[in-house]
Amino acid sequence: MMVGQTIMMGFPGRRTEDPGVQAVSAQLRDGTIGGVVLFPKNIADKAQLKTLIDALRGTRSDLPPFIAVDQEGGAVQRLRARKGFEWFPSAKLVGGNLSLDAQDVAEEIYRQMAVELAGLGFNMNLGPVVDVNTNPDNPVIGARGRSFGDSADIVSPMAAAFVNAHHAANVATVAKHFPGHGSSTVDSHRTLPDISQTWREEELDPYRRLELQGLLDAVMIGHLYHPRFSDLEGLPASLSGKAVEALRGADGLAFDGVIVSDDMEMGAIRERFTPEEAAVRALKAGTDIVVFSNIKRDDPEFGRRIHRALSEAVCDGRLSEKRIEDAHRRIVRLKDQLKTDTLPRAW
Repeated sequence: MMVGQTIMMGFPGRRTEDPGVQAVSAQLRDGTIGGVVLFPKNIADKAQLKTLIDALRGTRSDLPPFIAVDQEGGAVQRLRARKGFEWFPSAKLVGGNLSLDAQDVAEEIYRQMAVELAGLGFNMNLGPVVDVNTNPDNPVIGARGRSFGDSADIVSPMAAAFVNAHHAANVATVAKHFPGHGSSTVDSHRTLPDISQTWREEELDPYRRLELQGLLDAVMIGHLYHPRFSDLEGLPASLSGKAVEALRGADGLAFDGVIVSDDMEMGAIRERFTPEEAAVRALKAGTDIVVFSNIKRDDPEFGRRIHRALSEAVCDGRLSEKRIEDAHRRIVRLKDQLKTDTLPRAW
């Protein structure tokens, strides 16, 4: 039961009678996994999506599953306008507003986004992107307009507006990609970015400011290499205790919320680790939820495979029971906030 809460899984299918949907529903019901993430392949239109999410949410009443999506605006919108959903501007456009009421304008944009998500049944948005756009040619952040701007002073208030608006709609958020993907020159979907020569201390500021405002529900650790955040040369921060310590430690952010992995099937991980090995390493390092998009393999039983690997790691001592208990405590606390509509607001 506790192990299952640490797994968030993508799945094939759109209709409740589809084998992939039935399989993932069973895994949610029996505690094999604790949440799902939806992609365009799962989405046809509003009516279909609402029916699907209602069925997924109905699998558990005691501990509701996370129903997550990447809905940033701009290039990353899983709910697409051509399928009848609202269109939202990119972070670059939102952050480029230089008017005095820019933060209010941003919050109204994200209020509309969050209301749509909540109305469909989502309770987690895998955003905001709080990467500082230090390399505009960055193929995965800057070039795609996913950053609010080139300084923490721009990124931080826009990110706060994003989170505040989602909290008002009772949708949890996940700030990403710690410790900062904005300076990278390669895409972690393809290979491991080395940010050791380009990363700046300023890239931690948006996380610090959100935490000070009580707006940091969860943090996504990116598949990035930097010796300050990596335990071994070439090991991603997402699999490293150093990155977690930078978030948790008294000398860091002193953050006690949920830590989420980036997709564990991205190239930066896949080129070196099996899914099972990556999941165990991430949990052992201190991540609370491991995310698997399950896009390419489309395996409806993949959640059981990861659950089995983590359970075996606990049994043979590679993963401590306390590590799972700590993750479970943080996850349940956030789910309880969603259940009682008590996510904090800064204003």
